[in-house]
Amino acid sequence: MAHIILIGLCIFLTQYKESLSIRFKVTSVPSVVAAFGSDVVLPCRLTPEMNVEKMEIRWFKPMYQPYVHLYINGKDDYLIQMPQFTNRTELIKENITRGVFPLMIRNITVQDSGKYYCFVDSGDHESRTTIELNVTAPFHLKIRIPREAPVKQKSQEQRSESKKDGAVGTRPNISKVNNDTLLCESCDWLPKPYLTWTDNEGKQIMSSVERVLRDEKSLYCITSIINLPSTSNITCTVSNSLNQSKEFSMQIREKGQPQTCRDLYSRYIIFWPCLAVTLGCICLLLKSHREHQKEYGQLQKKYDALLGSLCKSCNNNWTHPAEKAAQIASLSRSCCKCHILDGMNWAG
Repeated sequence: MAHIILIGLCIFLTQYKESLSIRFKVTSVPSVVAAFGSDVVLPCRLTPEMNVEKMEIRWFKPMYQPYVHLYINGKDDYLIQMPQFTNRTELIKENITRGVFPLMIRNITVQDSGKYYCFVDSGDHESRTTIELNVTAPFHLKIRIPREAPVKQKSQEQRSESKKDGAVGTRPNISKVNNDTLLCESCDWLPKPYLTWTDNEGKQIMSSVERVLRDEKSLYCITSIINLPSTSNITCTVSNSLNQSKEFSMQIREKGQPQTCRDLYSRYIIFWPCLAVTLGCICLLLKSHREHQKEYGQLQKKYDALLGSLCKSCNNNWTHPAEKAAQIASLSRSCCKCHILDGMNWAG
């Protein structure tokens, strides 16, 4: 009987130990989007559901240590926390007994964007997952107005439109730098934006100068310059990696309007050098042709003189028509024409 009790006790202890070291998986969402200056909650939980109070919960990016936030031995540990997260993180423990332990980060900055790791270690098993935090521009941004430009009272429709557009930076603005150059600029973007120019047919126009700068709030301003194209309309589009974009179109000349002096001047600049090169090539070809004709004439004269001397030598040796025919067959081809003609005279 004692042996049976001892065996049962061993089986119970073994099952209890295995239950403590049960395997789990850390899960979360792929990414979270937060506005600059706001608070964000990064979700994280265990599957299957279990109590995490006695486990180690570590949030870090990108290195294991220093960390973003650490919960160990039943309490938060800020000893080796990253300086940029000081007094800004909180592990929410309301449902920690059910395996739910999201991390709150307050007053989000641009530097907070990136990949976060949620790591859990029970002593017998460990698991982790990743979450991407994307920081965007705050809502209701104020549109910058140049100092020299007077402030105009906006209508209700314009105010509502500005309020709507303020969520993703300012609307692009196209202006003429001079008669040959256009400039497009837009500010208060996050993440980093990119700018494209297109004509009225949707074809992309390459910019000659483009700059992206960050202001004191770590928001992006982008400026691009192009040479004035020959199209009637031009569109400037500013976008970011979150598929957020704004565009502005401008008519730079009437449809069917004659080309500007600059356009005609550009064509002349290309036409006249090409014409000069073409005429120069023709002159060189004519000169070369004349030299070849001259050389050919000299060779022809030498050939005729040589042929004449051969024919004269043949005529001096011909004494009779029958004898002449036998000699013609044995002479070289150079004299054939002369022999035939002379033979015709004999026949006559």
